[in-house]
Amino acid sequence: MSTKQSGTTIPILPSRSIDEQLDFYQALGFEVTYRQAKPNLYACVRHRIVELHFFVLKQLNPENSYSMCYVHVPDVDAVYKEFSENLKNVYRKIPTKGFPKISKPNDLLEDRRFNLIDPAGNRLLIGTKHTENRQIVKGTSKFEVAYEAAYRMMYAKDEPVGAAKVLDVVLSKAQDASSLLHFRAYVLRADIAVAMEEWSIVNHFVQKTDQISLSDSELIEKVTEEEFIRLREIKKMLEIQGEY
Repeated sequence: MSTKQSGTTIPILPSRSIDEQLDFYQALGFEVTYRQAKPNLYACVRHRIVELHFFVLKQLNPENSYSMCYVHVPDVDAVYKEFSENLKNVYRKIPTKGFPKISKPNDLLEDRRFNLIDPAGNRLLIGTKHTENRQIVKGTSKFEVAYEAAYRMMYAKDEPVGAAKVLDVVLSKAQDASSLLHFRAYVLRADIAVAMEEWSIVNHFVQKTDQISLSDSELIEKVTEEEFIRLREIKKMLEIQGEY
């Protein structure tokens, strides 16, 4: 039996306003390919990575939206760079809160991805599969399990409130965890607080990272460049807020 795919899947997503949807997707760099006024409002947009269709659901609440689709791309970082730069050119900033918003790319077990949430609350999970097979390594301590759960809630599910609750439980207790795990947990918790605009908490956990000696060979060898970059970005945000 052949497994070769020959079809094309096109998501049909709800929107509160066709104009609102089209304005946002055009800001991203999508092309409007079709628009219908009667008998029902309907529109189509296209980008090299995906084609999307929209219909109107006037009672739609973006906060309660469950609509989503996964978009596999060859180079997720290139797509993120294109979208974020286009949004910044139109909105004078990169929207990271509310509706619409875009998150930064993050490495998960199965892929590297970012979340794009449009004005209607529709979520596009845009990612690139890892080229090598990654083994599932389960955390053995409560701290490790909580960190992994919080990381996924924050970056895969875009649930900072839930991620904060999970991580705070273990951070509030004396844990015999490595300096590496503490460092990563502090960076993650600071980033969660940024998403929630809790700047005093951001500052608290950034100060915690400063208290860990970077001369520790474990940190130098195992902390990823992305974690250091994220920490530097968070410190810059704190400086802008006058908190650091």
